[in-house]
Amino acid sequence: MDRSYDERFMAAAIAYSRRARGRTWPNPPVGALLVRDDGFGPYVVGQGATNPPGGSHAEVVALREAGELARGATAYVTLEPCAHYGRTGPCARALAAAGVVRVVFGALDPNPDVAGKGKQILEDEGVVVDYGVLADACREAVIGHITRVEKHRPFVQLKMAVSADGFIGRKDAGQVAISGTLSKKLVHGLRSEVDGILVGIGTVLEDDPELTCRLPGMEGRSPVRIVLDTQARLPLTSKLVKTCRDVPVWVLVQEGADDERVSALEREGVTVIIGDQSRRDRVCLETALSSLYLRGISTVMVEGGSTIAASLLRDGLIDEALIFRSKTVVGPDGILPFNTDGIERLDYGGAYTRQLLRHVGEDWLWRYRKKEK
Repeated sequence: MDRSYDERFMAAAIAYSRRARGRTWPNPPVGALLVRDDGFGPYVVGQGATNPPGGSHAEVVALREAGELARGATAYVTLEPCAHYGRTGPCARALAAAGVVRVVFGALDPNPDVAGKGKQILEDEGVVVDYGVLADACREAVIGHITRVEKHRPFVQLKMAVSADGFIGRKDAGQVAISGTLSKKLVHGLRSEVDGILVGIGTVLEDDPELTCRLPGMEGRSPVRIVLDTQARLPLTSKLVKTCRDVPVWVLVQEGADDERVSALEREGVTVIIGDQSRRDRVCLETALSSLYLRGISTVMVEGGSTIAASLLRDGLIDEALIFRSKTVVGPDGILPFNTDGIERLDYGGAYTRQLLRHVGEDWLWRYRKKEK
């Protein structure tokens, strides 16, 4: 098949992989296409995205859809096909056994169980392998998986709505509407693409948030809700606890937290993770993120509040910040994004690149991405 089509079909595989975001952890969200060319131009015979844990990987889904048409086809896969046995068999062997003659993948898998081995299996079976097509975009599609393997923690995405006068809320005022309706809907969509949402207990006590995806038809795509709560103060009457049997809630508490409060939360269905979550007078975020890594979380969106945001920034743990800038004015007693610092703190030292992603109604969505070292 004409290789001029490679980028086009890989872009389609990347788009298809988005269907799996937030649903596959601890596995990466991969997209795959099977394409044939019988002399009249290429056409897709199979497509797939990674299923939830225990289900098939993207390549196998695409192979099943293609059936016998997979023989002689080219496979486009966003990440190197796996080479090891886990809940499913190696996708590299499945592709070769199905008679696929060429495999094009975008990013090498840093997982030691896979790295280079999937490529080697395919080549040993006589399959032509090309990799590196749209490599940057493919890495971005599985950035949580890559971060988890390389840094032993999830990819951390900070989300904030910032007013025209530079604040994220007002002291003792509960939830303050800053961003517009369209921005709020976009945030619900973003929630559906991450594995977990992280907040501190202060945000829960102040705002009583639900932290779910409430777009019509997407209620089932809500991520795990995670609360940093060293003393197990999460109220049993909170929206999080009341809905924890529908959408999981994890609470990270410190060793020595009150046993009765811990037991009460567990009886309601909350998952309590006990560990050394404190360091001197503050939460040890490295330990908290490590706890999430050990449980398979690859991407986490941080939605509050300023104390956690400041700690994450100080410890160099923010990989990406999505900032919704609004025309709303908060006025006196405003809360700064990073405790005593404004959003401009992200520009200090040149650690982040800044990009205007889009206009969202009357708001502007900016992305700050940490530079690779």
